[in-house]
Amino acid sequence: MMSVFFPSITSCLSIIGIDLHIHSISLLRLNADKISVAILDLELSWYVTGTTYASIRRSQQLLSIARNILKRRIDMHKICLFLLLLCIPLVGFPTAVVGDEGSDFLDKKEQDVERIVNLSITNAEQQCELLATCNNPTNCSHDACSMEDTGDYQCRDVNNNRFCFLYGTNMPCKNMNLDYGRSYVRAAASTNVINSVDTMLAICSQRPLEPLFKNLSIAAPLLTRAYFAAMDGSFRIYPGTPQDADTCKTFDPRIRPWFRTSTSVVKILVVLIDLGASMGNNLPPDLGAGTILQAAKDMAKELLRTLSATDYVNIVMYDSSRVIPLSPSAVFVSGTEATELDSLRTELDKQTVEGQNRQSNLSAAILAALPNFESNTKAAKLIVVITDGVFATLGSNVALPTAELSDSGVKIFIYKLRQPNDNNIFLINNTLIQQLCALGGHFEPILKNLENPLLAFQKYFSYLANLNRVLTNGRPQYSYIYEDIEGIGGNITTLCKPVFVRGDLIGVAGITIYINGLGNITNQVYQALSSRTTGYSPVAPDIALNATNCSVVNGTMNFLPCGSGSAQNGGLCKRADPPKSTIQELLCCGTCSDRPRVHPGRLIA
Repeated sequence: MMSVFFPSITSCLSIIGIDLHIHSISLLRLNADKISVAILDLELSWYVTGTTYASIRRSQQLLSIARNILKRRIDMHKICLFLLLLCIPLVGFPTAVVGDEGSDFLDKKEQDVERIVNLSITNAEQQCELLATCNNPTNCSHDACSMEDTGDYQCRDVNNNRFCFLYGTNMPCKNMNLDYGRSYVRAAASTNVINSVDTMLAICSQRPLEPLFKNLSIAAPLLTRAYFAAMDGSFRIYPGTPQDADTCKTFDPRIRPWFRTSTSVVKILVVLIDLGASMGNNLPPDLGAGTILQAAKDMAKELLRTLSATDYVNIVMYDSSRVIPLSPSAVFVSGTEATELDSLRTELDKQTVEGQNRQSNLSAAILAALPNFESNTKAAKLIVVITDGVFATLGSNVALPTAELSDSGVKIFIYKLRQPNDNNIFLINNTLIQQLCALGGHFEPILKNLENPLLAFQKYFSYLANLNRVLTNGRPQYSYIYEDIEGIGGNITTLCKPVFVRGDLIGVAGITIYINGLGNITNQVYQALSSRTTGYSPVAPDIALNATNCSVVNGTMNFLPCGSGSAQNGGLCKRADPPKSTIQELLCCGTCSDRPRVHPGRLIA
C-alpha cells in the first residue's frame, strides 16, 4: 500500500508522538527535539506531496509560531493544540466537512474500468462473429505506427511534447495533438500481425471498445485515456497518439509496471531448461528457425523481462548427469531495469547440450531448485520447465520428487517444445503427466507463438493473475505513481484490472490518470489514493495445489478457434506507403513546432 499524503490528522500527529483519541489528546514523550524534527518532516512533506501554495503559506505561518513556542517553553497542552492546527492544512479537513472530490473521482474511474472489463469479456466471447466483420474497411483498427491523419485532432496542454519545440527556441513544447477520432492500436514488437491468429483475433474482437472509450472521454472534462492490453501484446488506447518507428519496435504492454501490478504477486521463479542432446536439434520449420535449445533460452529471457521489484529468480540447466544453477542462490530483483539479471543472461548464453542422447534428470533439477524458495516465505513459488519432452520417453518412467514438492507448495509448469518428428506431442498416457496433475501442475506443448513467447506462457500468467485477484477481491488496482514515458502528463497512475475468460487471462483493461493535470482536485486525488489498493502485492495467497487445479493442454484443444476466418492486414487499416505525414506534423500544435507546417488542431485545454 502506497501512501502519498498523511491519510488522516491522526497519522500526521502520530509522527510527532501524539495519539489522537475520540475524547482526548494524550501526550507521548513530546519534547522540543521531537517537535523540531516534526517541523522538518512537515516541511519535507510539502515537496513530496505537492501541497498547494496556499496550504504551504498557512503552514509556514504556523511553523513560525511553533518555533516561538519552543523558545518560550509554553505549556505543552497548548503546543498539542497548536500541532493539531498545523496538521489540518496539510492533510485536509475531514470528508464530513468539505466532501471528498478525490474519492468521488477515483470511484467514477473504477466504475469506468469495470465497464471496459465487462465489454472486453463480451467481445472475447463473440470473437468469431466480430472477426467475420473485420474485413469491412470501416471496421479496421487504426495503426498507431501508420502516420495517418484521421482528421479529429484536439490540441491539449501536456507536460512535455518531446517531438516539438517552442517557436524560435529549444524549449520543450507544452501542447500536443491527441486524436479523438479513433482508438489507436499497436502490436507487440515481435509479432507479425498478418500471420498471428491471436493478435488478429484480439484486434478485431476488441474494436467494439472504441465507442465506449469515446463515451468515457466525453464524460470526463479532465484528460484521462482508456486502454486495453491483450495477452498477445497488442494495445488499444483512446484518445490516440501516433508513434515513431523506434517506439513501435520496442513497446510491449506486458512488461509495463501497470500490467505487472495487476496480473502478478511477489514471487520466486526458477526456470529449468533441458540440456539433453535432442535439444540441439533444429525446430520444426512451422515453429521457427534455430535450435530447440536456443528457443528455450529466448523464452527464458522473455520471462525475465516480466519480473518486478522484490521478486526472486534463478535458472537451472540440467541433463542426465549435470545440474547447473546459473546463480548460487535466487537473484533478488531490485527494480525495473533489473541489471542484476544480466549475469543470468550471460551464463545462459554459454550453456550447451549434452553429447549423448540420454534421459535428462528432471527430478534432480527440481530438487536443486527447491532451496531457492527459502528466499521469501511469503512469495508465490513457481517452477517453469522448458524441454522437448524426449527425456520422458527414454529409459525408465520419470519419477518426480512428489513428497518434497507437496511440502513446498511449488506450482510447476512444463512447456514442451516439439521435435520435427514428434510422435507423441501431448505425452498421452505418460506417467509424468499423471504425477504432475496430482501436484496441481500444468503441462502444455508449444505448438505456435514462438515469435511471441510471452503469449506461449499464458497459463503461467493466468495463474499469477488469479492469485492477484484473490488478494484484491477482484477490485481494480492502481499502479505506483510514475513518470509518463510519452511525456503527456508528467506524473501518472494507471488504474487497471485483469480480464479473464473461463479462468484464462486475456488482457488488462485500464485508465491512465494524469495527476498533474487534475487541477483543483490534485491534492484530494493524492490523498484518496492512499486508501486504495496500490502497487505490487508484497505477499501471495496460500493456494492448495492438487488434482483439482491441474491443467493439461491435449490434442482436443482447438488452436484455430474461428476455423479459416481471417482479416485483411490482421485487422489493422492499411498504411499509406510512403506515410502521408510526419510525426511532427501530426503532434505539433498550439504555440510550438519544429516544422514550418503545423497541424492546426483544435485547442480545447
